[in-house]
Amino acid sequence: MAQAGKQHERSLALGALISPWTVPAGLPLLFIALELVVGGQDGIPGSQIAGVFAAFLLFGLPFTYAVTLVLVVPVALWLRRRHALSAARLCLWCTLLGPTTMYAYAWLLRGQPAKVIELDGILLSASYGLASGVAFCLASGIRLFAR
Repeated sequence: MAQAGKQHERSLALGALISPWTVPAGLPLLFIALELVVGGQDGIPGSQIAGVFAAFLLFGLPFTYAVTLVLVVPVALWLRRRHALSAARLCLWCTLLGPTTMYAYAWLLRGQPAKVIELDGILLSASYGLASGVAFCLASGIRLFAR
């Protein structure tokens, strides 16, 4: 059982190390699931899945580590200092960061940032932020609610 007042069981560094892998590792799985649900009978070529995964590893992973180190870890440390660190708060923060960081990512890669601010883009990128936040909290052993 956790000690009274203990806000997390493991190092926040572990969460910062693991959570940026959540979206790049999960995107090929999401891509496959979407193709199976709404796609055609032909399936998805393995090279296409590998290409998506490689692109996110080369570009998305370094960007996500930067976001984690600049925008997530400092908030986690700030909440911890205030004895207010909880998975609920940190996951809410990460969910709000999702659309903002996805817009910046699309803009930096000269993609289509306007697509990110459409409702489906906001929901999808918010879910990426939430998934990363959940991974951070699970890896760090952060309690669901602060006392």
